[in-house]
Amino acid sequence: MDLVALYKCLSEPTRLRILNLLREGPLCVCQLQQALGESQVKMSKHLGYMKQRELLISKRMANWNYYEINKIAHPILNANLEALGKFAPYDTELSTDLKRLEEVKEQANCA
Repeated sequence: MDLVALYKCLSEPTRLRILNLLREGPLCVCQLQQALGESQVKMSKHLGYMKQRELLISKRMANWNYYEINKIAHPILNANLEALGKFAPYDTELSTDLKRLEEVKEQANCA
């Protein structure tokens, strides 16, 4: 993936929010949906976009698809994710997403 394509991917707000949540580890599509308050169609579109560009990998477990960041995808991605982790607490939307994710994980709907 070239640098411009990577930054196009990162510049879309929903994809950035997804990556911020996936920094916490693999997540089921339903967990991502609930944490972000987005529709299944929108989530599938963005997850597919990132998977097609090899930023994410997916694993099917029972009835659910789990996504995680492809750590070997691009060294610039890893550097950007590290920076995202440092600055996410200062962004209201990103920090709210992480709080919602903790609530969703406690419900354990996908496990």
